[in-house]
Amino acid sequence: MSGRGRLAALAIAALAAGACAPRATVRAPARASTQGERAPTVFTFRGPAEAVALRGTMTGWDALPLEREGDRFVLAISLASGRYEYRFEVRRGGELRIVLPADAERVDDGFGGENAVLRVP
Repeated sequence: MSGRGRLAALAIAALAAGACAPRATVRAPARASTQGERAPTVFTFRGPAEAVALRGTMTGWDALPLEREGDRFVLAISLASGRYEYRFEVRRGGELRIVLPADAERVDDGFGGENAVLRVP
């Protein structure tokens, strides 16, 4: 294969890998909540998985399963104003993988890994 052919093949492989890469997102309200009000927050995971759970300070670190909706997993919960640490636990092929949203603020989890940080206004 020529140099250009190899480069094109690598570019196609990189694009395909990116299209199949898991994607975790969180959508929280942008406005500040009033004292004591709880804000609807949606956690979403897209990617190959048999099961996905949310663990974090908002769940007492208990696993809260996301529901499969077509090609994604979704969980909507109401959160009070505050700072939360969390992570997605993804089961696939008998393996458990920790996934954090790519754009999330991250902090050391105290065990050699990281947690994502969510701030609800």
